[in-house]
Amino acid sequence: MIRKAALLTLLTALLASPAGMAGSAAAAPPPGRVAAAAPADPLLVSEITPEVVRVATAPITVSGTVSGTAGASVRVAVRYSRDRPFASRAEMAAYLSEQGYATTNWNTRVQATALDQSGKLPFRFTVTPGELGMPRPGVYPFEIEVTDAATGQRLGIERTFLTYAPKGEQIPKVKLAVALPIVDRPHRADDATFMDDDLSASLTSGRLASLLQTAQDTGDGVTWFVDPALLDDVRVLSSGTRSVRGTRKNADPAAGQWLNGLRSALTDKTVVATAYADPDVAALVHHGLDKQAAASIQRGATLATELLGREIHGTTAWPAGGKIDRDAVDELAMSGVTSVLLSGDALPPAAGQDATQNGQVVPPSTQTTPDAAARLDTIADKPLTALLADPTLSEVLGGNVSGPGAAMIARQRFLAETAMIAFEQQTQQNGQFGQTGRTGQGTPAKTASRTVIAAPESHLWTPDPAFVSSLLQAASSAPWLRMTSLDSIKPGRARVPRADLTYSEHDRQAELSRSYLATVRKLERKADAVATVTEEHTDVFHTAILRLASASWRGDGKRALSFAGQVQKAIDERIDDVSVLDTPRAVAGSNGQVPVSVANNLDKDIEIKIRVTSGNKARLAIDWDTGVYTTPTTKILAGRSQLVNVPVIVRNEGGDASILVQLLTDGDEKYGSAVRVVVRATGYTGIALVIVGAAVVIMLAAVVMRILRRRSRKAFPFDGPNDGEGPPGDRQGAVPAERTQSP
Repeated sequence: MIRKAALLTLLTALLASPAGMAGSAAAAPPPGRVAAAAPADPLLVSEITPEVVRVATAPITVSGTVSGTAGASVRVAVRYSRDRPFASRAEMAAYLSEQGYATTNWNTRVQATALDQSGKLPFRFTVTPGELGMPRPGVYPFEIEVTDAATGQRLGIERTFLTYAPKGEQIPKVKLAVALPIVDRPHRADDATFMDDDLSASLTSGRLASLLQTAQDTGDGVTWFVDPALLDDVRVLSSGTRSVRGTRKNADPAAGQWLNGLRSALTDKTVVATAYADPDVAALVHHGLDKQAAASIQRGATLATELLGREIHGTTAWPAGGKIDRDAVDELAMSGVTSVLLSGDALPPAAGQDATQNGQVVPPSTQTTPDAAARLDTIADKPLTALLADPTLSEVLGGNVSGPGAAMIARQRFLAETAMIAFEQQTQQNGQFGQTGRTGQGTPAKTASRTVIAAPESHLWTPDPAFVSSLLQAASSAPWLRMTSLDSIKPGRARVPRADLTYSEHDRQAELSRSYLATVRKLERKADAVATVTEEHTDVFHTAILRLASASWRGDGKRALSFAGQVQKAIDERIDDVSVLDTPRAVAGSNGQVPVSVANNLDKDIEIKIRVTSGNKARLAIDWDTGVYTTPTTKILAGRSQLVNVPVIVRNEGGDASILVQLLTDGDEKYGSAVRVVVRATGYTGIALVIVGAAVVIMLAAVVMRILRRRSRKAFPFDGPNDGEGPPGDRQGAVPAERTQSP
């Protein structure tokens, strides 16, 4: 709604005497009078029916209310042009903004009276198109103005349009596609932790509840862009206990009801998956995170298909703000995107060039609304289709209609703008632009059906379900409009030369900042390391990293850094589950092996390398050439520890040294921080050899002596020579000779 009331004048004018509401900025209330508080807008237009005039004799009713000081006298006038309808949408814009549009044939109907004791004045006008003197079909200016009855000073004005499309009139058709987003900022940091409870509130009575109601109330002519990250957050919220900044909370049944309601509402409707978490693609590409942009696109369609229970494609991208540059377009094309939804001013008609329509040259002053589709060449094999949303229609659709009467005025504006696009085509066909719309034989040239797109300018748009529903119903019943899906719009024959993509410095400044994305890049490397050490390459934190790249963080850097901090904490905790034991070790001699112990406290097997570097090469060397030893890839079972021996060389006798132990992924990326392990290099190997050698000599000597002793015992003569009369060695029973003799 466009309101051009002179509010500053009104605030002073309503301080006047009961005879009127006159006054100036310097006027003061008369003696004895107390200045009354004036309303922000004294004019409320609550009804203009019908919204599209189809019958010349049917009455047009205009009603509303003027508010002000009780007893003040005002003049309410309905003014309209009798001479001609608007010739272009540019004239319509000039009329609303009071910038250059003028007509000399205004007709006015006036109602002058005093406000009642409550400070209100209801008004009502009834007039027919014939009485208005509308000469032909078209869009006409129509305004309601409130002035001070005494001074004629304007107190408020409402400018709008009357669209006259009589039955039986052949009006060219305009195909209208409406795109609406179901997108929200991320609410989870890592996959197990919600950062707040905002999602629950939004689902039950906030923005997301309004989006669901809008999806339920609209028909099949809308193309819905759904963020799978939002659906995933809702699923987690509904499926079990969750952590909210360390506090355990139960599942939210309202979340499950919302998700089921959305599935039902989108059944048989055109649905497109945004890239996961609706990323800031331009910022990612500009700061070297192309891989992440591509991963978001691939993840989006897969997850949307899973959560909505039917095939959902993600081949149409809708960048943040409807703006993008060539680098980002190329990345989208290489990631499988085939079309991109942009704001119409992102790819404007070429300035200073005549357009070509139906083979005829059209000067800029008479150019019509260009078709909504154009071709974008890329470095990929195929060009992209640029789907260009009309800025004016998009502004009306996504605008704030919370004020009284705002929805009605917005609907009339939307209908009038689309009707003007249709009448532009009709004017071409009838040759009103000289010979522009005619063939060489003087017959009207047939124009291609025009296509237009309306899409809210912000993905975080908060809809008024009743307004959106009523607007789309009015559009569906308009005789010049035909609702269509976004994927049906293709570049047509009526092509207008266009300039290159516009991406200003202001657009670049709106992107996620360089410093923030440096943090995201660092976390992505850590997340990659966590994923690659497990045998199945579990992507534990990849979706969390993708959520950090959401375009919803634009302008919300403080909250984004809070989420990034929680993700970093979760990643570091998981990395710490694989650790090097820093127990001091000892090695003796000039060379030996130092045992390094690695503990795997994860619930999955890992494959990891160990790189060991000497902290004091003058005392303890590892590999004579490089000073670094890296083990082959080692498998460590879940919940187990692994001991790996590292060969070392002691260069100086005695003392302590240290080694730095760094775990590596299979791709040689660092996993966690290096751990310092103390190694006690004794250098006592020579003494040990002497001791062992001496012990061996003593033992050998003892063995030799024992052998010699045994040999000497076998040859010793205990009884003299054997006389052959008894058995040798039988000495126990022998009697010496001198004892056997007689006395």
